[in-house]
Amino acid sequence: MSSPGGGNTHRRRYTGKRAAGGGQSSRRRGPQGRETAAAESGTRRIWYGYGNLSRREKDDYGVFLHDVVRIYGEVSVISLPVLLFIWAYPTTAFLDVTAMATVAWLTMTLVGTLVRGGWIQPLATDTPGWVTLAPTLLGLRLGYFNLTFAVSSFGGLALADVAGAGPLGLLWSVGVAALAMLLFPRVAEEWLAGRG
Repeated sequence: MSSPGGGNTHRRRYTGKRAAGGGQSSRRRGPQGRETAAAESGTRRIWYGYGNLSRREKDDYGVFLHDVVRIYGEVSVISLPVLLFIWAYPTTAFLDVTAMATVAWLTMTLVGTLVRGGWIQPLATDTPGWVTLAPTLLGLRLGYFNLTFAVSSFGGLALADVAGAGPLGLLWSVGVAALAMLLFPRVAEEWLAGRG
């Protein structure tokens, strides 16, 4: 969002301030394993092809789109084992496990995007922002995201079957996926603290 003077006044909703240096400092500011700079500034890394990387200040819309792509890719690739299992699962009704997984997928992407961009604060931590793509966090992501999909999808399906109401299963999927993504930064902090 641009100010009348042409400068970018892009800043996060809950912090109300820009990062020191206008977002030009390291994205690893803050605790190990957290991307606090992405939550505090609109600066994002851009790839122009042929190995050319740059950093550019983006408006709120550009930040949102950039972060949606990042979180969607992260969740999708790491969750392939359970997603392939869900997609092969037999269809039992219109609102089956695939529908529950799709709703969970969209919710995980949206909530992760909002946390990474700094629009909402993750639960159980004072540090804003998402988790880095550090190799030490790959195993955690693999288990956590796949478990989240399994619990939200098959739990939603079971709840819909027991209650006889498919929309109740969809609400379960949304709730579990949103809560899991809001708690993931804290889980990652504890994971890293326990490892070193």
